[in-house]
Amino acid sequence: MNGLNLNRREFIKFSTLAAGAATILPSHVLGANAPGQQLAFGFVGTGGMGISNIDRVLRLKDKGARITAVCDVDKFIRERAAAHINKFYGDTSCGLVSGDFRDLTRNPKLDAIVVSTPDHWHALVALDAIRHGKDVYCEKPLTHSIREGQVLVAALRQHNRVGQTGTMQRSDASFRYVANAIAQGALGKLDHIDILIPANNKYVGATWAPAPVPDGLDYDFWLGPAPFAPYTPQRTHYQFRYVMDYAGGQTTNWGAHYIDIAQWALGKDDSGPVAVDGSGEFPTTGLFTAPTRVDFTATYADGVKLRVKTRTDGIYDGNIIFYGAKGWIDVSRSKLKASDEALLTIGGGPAKQKGKGSDASGIAHMTNFIDCIRSRERCVADLAIGHRTTTVCNLGNIVLQLRRRLQWDPVKEAFIGDEQANRMKERAYRAPWALV
Repeated sequence: MNGLNLNRREFIKFSTLAAGAATILPSHVLGANAPGQQLAFGFVGTGGMGISNIDRVLRLKDKGARITAVCDVDKFIRERAAAHINKFYGDTSCGLVSGDFRDLTRNPKLDAIVVSTPDHWHALVALDAIRHGKDVYCEKPLTHSIREGQVLVAALRQHNRVGQTGTMQRSDASFRYVANAIAQGALGKLDHIDILIPANNKYVGATWAPAPVPDGLDYDFWLGPAPFAPYTPQRTHYQFRYVMDYAGGQTTNWGAHYIDIAQWALGKDDSGPVAVDGSGEFPTTGLFTAPTRVDFTATYADGVKLRVKTRTDGIYDGNIIFYGAKGWIDVSRSKLKASDEALLTIGGGPAKQKGKGSDASGIAHMTNFIDCIRSRERCVADLAIGHRTTTVCNLGNIVLQLRRRLQWDPVKEAFIGDEQANRMKERAYRAPWALV
């Protein structure tokens, strides 16, 4: 089940069934044998990554997970997702199709919420779910600001919930192998790490015009806590990631994946760098405001330097190379190589993994989330880990905007001696939305 393979007749049939079903089936009813056997999932955000995550949960039906509710501010997209789910199950059990995430996050019949909204909504949706007793899988980048991450992690611990960040490379055999090998000293003392992230893959010309809001799209709700701005199709759906009011460009989009692996290998899952500097390029006209070129370096207390740059070879994938006293290891989603083949055979090399690339790691990552819901253990990409990774991404974007070296205290999670930078740790919310 990869994608929405519904023709128009099938869509009309199943969307009608979804709209007509008035209730969610609770987990104790859906259980095959005993109460609690089945986990009832709700999805907030059902386009793009949302439908990819839906397909992963559908394929994990044997793990006892069942999708019973979906939410999206775009009526067509949410009903299309419900139709897709109901076609898979062969019934109408995806019973709540809503445009307001609170219908899901506050519904006692749901066990877990998957958040796949634009980035500026991640924290508010995940927080409401956690505060109402739900376990949460939240897409990366975990949050849109450093302050949001701090509040989200505190809530997760206070309410004793399980949280998984969607940095699925943590569940990929090659990345796991490399991070563990380096953490165990395979390269000796690390010197530096280079990360390449893709260039922007969407563009808007120097001029654009407001347009009527399409029927079925609650655009004011889509904006949510972000400043008001006139509707244009290029502002919403996938392209939102290149407008800084809603996301952080490729720094947070792809950077979150590869910086996460660097932090893991460095043993900094609960910490971060002590300084960051760099430069970049931003659009001077048009709709998009996120960087078009990124080049920043984060320096850690032990002297290791992590450099993140925009790649120029046209490849739409990230890449990370670790350099140490004993050689180098280069890993991406499509390759794994090293200065010495022996570095890739430690303990027999990477474990075999079913499937290929992001599909395999995505399934493994969602499996880990489901397993941790049952065991109440922390996920491989616990929200606290996701927060620390996203912090480094945000540090990069802040330094690109301020264009000066910044000192960072990873314990206090604050810039040292720079009030302007500290004000950029959080974002003002448009009423009536609030973080706490």
